Amino acid sequence: MKRNKNIIKAKPRLMNTRCSNKIKGFLFAGMLLGLLLLQSGSYAQTTYAPIAVTGYQHDIVADTGKSVLATTTTMIDGSPFVARHVLYTAAFAANNGLTGGMVDNGTIVNGKRTYQLAPYIGKNALYLSRTGKVDSTVNDGTLTLTTPDYYAHLSLLAFSTEGSSNINVNINYTDGTTERALTNATLADWYVGYTNVMYSGSGRIGRDTTAPFSVDGVGTWPHFFGFDFIVNCSNQNRKVQSVTVSDTSTSTGSRAIVMALSGEKILPYSLTPTVLPARCGNTTNGYISLTVSGGVKPFTYSWNTTPAQTTSFASGLPAGTYSCNITDSNGCVRTYTGTVALVTPAPVVANASSMQVCAGSPTTIYADTVNVTPSTYTWNPGSVTGSAVVVSPTATTSYIVNAEDIYGCTSADTILITVNPSPTASFTVNPDPVCPNTPQTVTYTGNANGAAAYNWNGFAGATVQYGSGAGPYSIQFSNGGTYTLKLQVTENGCTASATKQVTVNAPLATPVVTVATVTSSTISFSWQPVPGATGYIVSVNGSPYITPTSGSMGTTHSIVNLQPVEQITISVIALGVEACQNSAIGKATGTTLTDQVFIPNSFTPNGDGKNEFFRAYGNAIAGINMKIFNQWGELIYEGSEVSTGWDGKQKGKLQPIGVYFYVMRIKLTNGTESIRKGAVNLLH
Repeated sequence: MKRNKNIIKAKPRLMNTRCSNKIKGFLFAGMLLGLLLLQSGSYAQTTYAPIAVTGYQHDIVADTGKSVLATTTTMIDGSPFVARHVLYTAAFAANNGLTGGMVDNGTIVNGKRTYQLAPYIGKNALYLSRTGKVDSTVNDGTLTLTTPDYYAHLSLLAFSTEGSSNINVNINYTDGTTERALTNATLADWYVGYTNVMYSGSGRIGRDTTAPFSVDGVGTWPHFFGFDFIVNCSNQNRKVQSVTVSDTSTSTGSRAIVMALSGEKILPYSLTPTVLPARCGNTTNGYISLTVSGGVKPFTYSWNTTPAQTTSFASGLPAGTYSCNITDSNGCVRTYTGTVALVTPAPVVANASSMQVCAGSPTTIYADTVNVTPSTYTWNPGSVTGSAVVVSPTATTSYIVNAEDIYGCTSADTILITVNPSPTASFTVNPDPVCPNTPQTVTYTGNANGAAAYNWNGFAGATVQYGSGAGPYSIQFSNGGTYTLKLQVTENGCTASATKQVTVNAPLATPVVTVATVTSSTISFSWQPVPGATGYIVSVNGSPYITPTSGSMGTTHSIVNLQPVEQITISVIALGVEACQNSAIGKATGTTLTDQVFIPNSFTPNGDGKNEFFRAYGNAIAGINMKIFNQWGELIYEGSEVSTGWDGKQKGKLQPIGVYFYVMRIKLTNGTESIRKGAVNLLH
């Protein structure tokens, strides 16, 4: 609607009747809107926060450049020929030398309400008219929430142009359901209405291509209205998906503009009851406690008790069914119904898996209950907890169980566990240790009488020469080893067991003899220590046994003054504590080395891996000094390595083919020395 400043300032008598009636109609519509909004008293304290949405179909705010027409997509009042108006920002005003303009950040705050306009650079408004009659409008527009959520209140930032408009508002939920929130609600004209104004005075501007631009209303008009509606109590546990606005105006010239959506976000309403029955013989100590989350706090409570109780819990309740009306600050009423049961104390009965046991033997004592199962059991003596416990009394004992159910109700019972004395199962074996096939006497030394049952478990395979019952017995083992004798005695239902190890001496392990060292005149033999041996004796080539040269506990024996290539056989016996423990004979044979020395007359150090070195060969060589001379008598090599020798080189250079001369001082293992001289051919 185009507003003429002169008409606004003129006296009432100068206004034509048609215009005056139209304005009165606008004012009356604004009053109706105010009454509609005032009907919900809880709105006054509601905090509205911006809701991000999509779905705007027009840009109605000039924000950049020098052309209103270029930065908007449609006018929002007037006609294509007269008073084509849109909105503009403070930045656009400053850029074009104008006053007024909407806040540049698009954030509108009024008390506890905050609206966030869509970015001015894009589509930022729903532009509606009845049946889309007005150019560039549609009849219905839907704002879809970027993030669906739960809400108690919603509010549109909206206004009408060219007179007031009527709109329907539907709330659409993510589960596919829809709620009619407003029907034919009146939206006031932006230059007329005064009720629930959220923002005003930014001015409007003609939708022209170039300056000069015409602006009006700065400081007073237009008015943006908060258009509030409640989410139905039954739908507050549904997520809001979108809001649909439809123009239902009787006039086809008015236009409804929606610029933002805000709301009061809530958590889904939920109720958790805690119910205690009337218990422990008291018929009036039932209890119901309600824990409410979500919804719109604070809550009030009204129980159907006598007298009525008005807190989140009701106490002192006899068995029965109770209800409570829970009302939130929006007046949403939700009813809880629950039942308090009557629970009598649960008597406990003590039982046992065995009422009679042997001393120290286990039995399980356990509690039987009826009705309610106790939550804790305590057994004494011992203060042990659990519905079933294992005890091992050493004397006859009375056990008391105290049972307490989940409501604190208690009961008790007693059970007597009788302990029978247990026999002992001790015995002796003499003598021990023994050699194989030596008799041993087994004697029972326990406290059981002759009527008891004795199980000797076959004496570990020994031959029984005599004995029965408790014994004594005479037994005999034919083979060496360690044997475990087991006795089980049973008397008055109680059993005792005992074991004892006896040792039958077996021959020691046979020594493993090897040749340790050998020369042309000596041989040394050695063997590993034999476990359990008390000494060793040796025999050389069948001679009488003697003590080893390393001593009675030694593990080596040496023979000297032998001839080269002489064969020697040694026999070794490991001695035990008893003669029956002496080991079998361990034997080894060795031969002394030859004392001959071999010196080759040629060698070929050509890298083929064969005959690469010149040296002396012999098993009896203990040391050597070798010198090599060329044909001019020059010393070109000297060394003392027995196993390597000369590689045919001097200072790393291979010498030419020819005859070379050597002088060797050789020391043998028997201590003698000799000097060998001669010639050797070096070949490639």
